[in-house]
Amino acid sequence: MRSFCLLLLAAAGAVRGQTTVRVVDLLDASVPGARVEARAPSGDTQAKRTGPDGQAVFDLAPPLSIRVAAEGFEPASEAIRTAGGGTRVIRLRPAILRTSVDVVVRDEPDPMAPAETRLEIERTGARTVLDAVDRLVPGAFVTRRGVMGYGIATNGTGALSIRGVGGSPNTGVLVVVDGRPDFMGLMGHPLPDFYTLSDAATVTVIEGPASVLYGSNAMGGVVEIRPWVPREGYSTRLTASGGSFRTGQYNLSHGAAFERGWYSVNAGAAHTAGDRQSSAFRNQDGTLTAGYLLSPVWRASLEGRYGHFHVEDPGPVVAPLANSYARVGRGGFTASLDNAAGRLWGRARVYSSFGKHLITDGFRSTDRTIGVRADQNVALAPGLTVQFGADIVNYGGRARNVARSLNFGEHTLTSAAGFGRAQWLPGRRLRLHSGLRYESNSLFGATTAPEFGAALTLREGYSLAVEAAKGYRNPTIRELYLFPAPNPNLLPEYLWNYQATFQARPVASLSASVTAYYADLTNLILTTGRFPNLRLLNTGSVLNRGIETTARWRAARRVTLQSGYAWLRSTNLPPYLPRHKFNFGFDVDAGKAFLHFGAMAVGERYGNAQRTVTLDSYTLGTLKVTVPLGRAWRLHALVDNLFNQDYQVLPGYPMPGANAMGGFTLSF
Repeated sequence: MRSFCLLLLAAAGAVRGQTTVRVVDLLDASVPGARVEARAPSGDTQAKRTGPDGQAVFDLAPPLSIRVAAEGFEPASEAIRTAGGGTRVIRLRPAILRTSVDVVVRDEPDPMAPAETRLEIERTGARTVLDAVDRLVPGAFVTRRGVMGYGIATNGTGALSIRGVGGSPNTGVLVVVDGRPDFMGLMGHPLPDFYTLSDAATVTVIEGPASVLYGSNAMGGVVEIRPWVPREGYSTRLTASGGSFRTGQYNLSHGAAFERGWYSVNAGAAHTAGDRQSSAFRNQDGTLTAGYLLSPVWRASLEGRYGHFHVEDPGPVVAPLANSYARVGRGGFTASLDNAAGRLWGRARVYSSFGKHLITDGFRSTDRTIGVRADQNVALAPGLTVQFGADIVNYGGRARNVARSLNFGEHTLTSAAGFGRAQWLPGRRLRLHSGLRYESNSLFGATTAPEFGAALTLREGYSLAVEAAKGYRNPTIRELYLFPAPNPNLLPEYLWNYQATFQARPVASLSASVTAYYADLTNLILTTGRFPNLRLLNTGSVLNRGIETTARWRAARRVTLQSGYAWLRSTNLPPYLPRHKFNFGFDVDAGKAFLHFGAMAVGERYGNAQRTVTLDSYTLGTLKVTVPLGRAWRLHALVDNLFNQDYQVLPGYPMPGANAMGGFTLSF
């Protein structure tokens, strides 16, 4: 009789369209409290927590897109295409603890999104990846000089700093694209004008050293950009915007996912006449990705990209420039082989990037980077996960100045490293992790970078994490052999970072965190002396201390508020960086329209290294309204610098006042 009743209940569930999901770890143990979200093609969405048996039941029938997130595990996504087959099991991989902020780029506004740190770039009106990082991460700051286009060389902007670490140009914070460290081979800095939103899916910001994983340049932190991968079927999206100063942005994405493979094609273009004379900018970029499931264990993928930009520098208002520009073309590829089999998962990559730079002062350069990287994860026992890997990279290039008849020659460097990390859960409330990297450079010799950390769950919804980590930055080829005063005897810079984070989630709709950190920077490379007797030497040291807070509150089902504040105190605060920065966002999903109001308040900053110039504080407001028209069309309108603030990020470069853009998104 009991069996007959169970059959009747199962049949009734099938009629209603129920789907049962069970979440387990790699050892098939249930994961209670995991957040599972099920989304149907119609847009119907349900989100639930798993019970003690790791199960969640949804009143939705396949096909469904399932997403799972649980503390201590990597998030997972899976498509359920057909009904039947009983309970669907989703296995989660352990995630090694780290402090980071995840930013979702491509997801639609979702009232069921968790009240965590997952923020959506499209809601904010950000125009580039770094623009979004600046608006959403209080501990990060990005310099700008106009409505669009960061530029390079003298007066170039897009310098990204995290907790006061970055440099000018930025060589202290690393940008990683699809697992590939991305930087200009000679100068060692990323190219901010290439990090558009045309193919980005998610952006993760790691605050604090990440040298164990990524080596040099990850001294202050990392910005990881993951490309878009289509989930199911065919997908095409076109976004076009136009507005003040003859500014336009256009993105086209098309992709398809099949049973064993997928591909995507992305293209983007942007242009502006600029808010000042001789401040025009234009760029184009495109990517092509493809992947194929070779077997249940192995998957191969290939990503290729190329872009080109032209950016003009109007100069400071007291000494304006005419016909001052830079033109840059860059490309690259990544070939990857992934594996996932029970307790083992990992990835191997071969990657390369190249670029050609032309600047009106006569500088010409070509650079390239070639690297191999592999890492493997092993779940050795319940609660014990080990990651180990190795990488080797060769980078360099050739440079000259045709206006001054200078030939800087061709230079290359090679680094090889091995690294390992481990995480152990001795009990339900305690997580311990550690890591070590050993790197050998063809010029600087050996460098080691350790890290240690622990996280304690005080009670349900409350946790305390502490961490100590070492970061480093190798001198760039520019500092060693090019200018302003090359010194081939320079040594790496070092940073020891200590931090503690308290996180609280008293109710499901509210989450908050407070982080205090202490960073000790030594062996910094400084320019000493006076022109023409300049020298670069390892003579600098700095202490950075700070506090960061974040909060996110879902005040109602369709109303969300988020805020963040960063306070920085430094014994030698670099120019342009604020002591205080506050970010705020207010989102309302009104059904027929979506409203976003964002604000960023930046405190006073020094305008030069001598600290004789001070830049005033400012508060920027952004208002964006998105209106869906059916399932395929969305219209949007945006007003930036809503309060029409008169401000400067760089001295002599007044930023544009209130400006507007509008456009549409077509998805099918």
